[in-house]
Amino acid sequence: MNQSIEKRGSPRVNWIDSEVQVVIKPLHAESQVLGWIEDISQGGFKVRAEIPPSFRGLFREWEEFSFETFENFFGLKGQGRIVWTSANEKTAGIKFVELDEKSGRCLNGFLGILP
Repeated sequence: MNQSIEKRGSPRVNWIDSEVQVVIKPLHAESQVLGWIEDISQGGFKVRAEIPPSFRGLFREWEEFSFETFENFFGLKGQGRIVWTSANEKTAGIKFVELDEKSGRCLNGFLGILP
């Protein structure tokens, strides 16, 4: 892992050796996307997803959605909002809207933030 501080004011942790898998589901639709969290901070995460060309623009269409990881060492569950997408639309910046209490504790512990 590589940790850096950026202008957003909170530490961002990059996963270099492995990435955390995440399922993203829009709040008002039945579809879902499987992605990988590439880096994370107190405010959100960067996700990469292999989206077929026929679904390009999908990230931009979802205003808010739920997400959940299923890793044994790192579990997050909550809601987020897309704040940016890459030009090739395979990566997006996710801002946390809501994290459940257990997820908040997991994230704080992972980032080394004391309660």
